[in-house]
Amino acid sequence: MKHLHLVLLLFAFLSVGSVEYVEAQVTRHEKRVIKRKVRRHNRRVVRRTLRRLPANTRPIVYRRISYYPVGGMYYVQRKGVYVRTFPPRGFRLRALPVTAIVLTVRGVPYRYADGVFYREVNGEYEVSETPIGAVVKELPQDAEEINFDGISAYELNDAVYRAVEDGYEIIDILEEEEN
Repeated sequence: MKHLHLVLLLFAFLSVGSVEYVEAQVTRHEKRVIKRKVRRHNRRVVRRTLRRLPANTRPIVYRRISYYPVGGMYYVQRKGVYVRTFPPRGFRLRALPVTAIVLTVRGVPYRYADGVFYREVNGEYEVSETPIGAVVKELPQDAEEINFDGISAYELNDAVYRAVEDGYEIIDILEEEEN
């Protein structure tokens, strides 16, 4: 009888799944307001993490948050590890990631690298809004497959991509919930 509580807790944990998985689902759905019905095929949240940064990695501080650029991607420190994140709009760089390509959407030139769109402003590159209608040849591995209004699509950095002949076209932007 003394260990009955432990046995019940263990049984509940095994039947429900991992606590981290459930918390990740709840957190992900609380933050979004989705205008259309979206069903995610892979319910697990994929996060790239690093235990240590490469040598000589210097942070870029923006709005009191330190972003660490590694291989064209950005990481922030959380609970002793570095978690992949996307830089916010307005974030500026002097040099683009090596993987950046040039795209023109409705006559406006953009640079695109790993799910982030940049515009040139005064000799620097600023993270801009994701332009609807842009077509990219490849998506990063972080793209999550979703069912968007009955269409098989992919989500990356709050943008919804649909497979087309030339690659992947941005068809919508998911909006964050306003408090």
